[in-house]
Amino acid sequence: MTLVHCHKSTPTPPPDEVPKIDVPAASPPAVEPPPPARLPDDAEAADRWLFVEKAKDGAPGGWATGSFDQQKNKLDIHTRDVRQFVIDVSRIRIDWQRLVVLSIDGKHSELRRRDFSLLHFRLDDHGQWVVVEP
Repeated sequence: MTLVHCHKSTPTPPPDEVPKIDVPAASPPAVEPPPPARLPDDAEAADRWLFVEKAKDGAPGGWATGSFDQQKNKLDIHTRDVRQFVIDVSRIRIDWQRLVVLSIDGKHSELRRRDFSLLHFRLDDHGQWVVVEP
């Protein structure tokens, strides 16, 4: 077998002769405020339908969890330190021909169909959750 265009390899330098490379000192990263919160567009969030929009003043953060019982046609939402949240009803298999029960923090009410899919809820001064009309 004949090899064409073979080159002689250069030997690897011994460990005590490590080549030195000048690396400039890293500058500290710039601190920027986080971008404003909005509904995610990514595919991983495609099955999410509940989003916190605003935490209570003075709270370190807020959270909300939700579940939908399709047989009972019931939304069950629990919040903590939240002033405002949004539900995207287009992402839930609600049967609008039946009564839709909405339970927020243990208080039950009827949810009626609207002309829009994003329902914004705000905690009023009396501690009641109200729908904010667009």
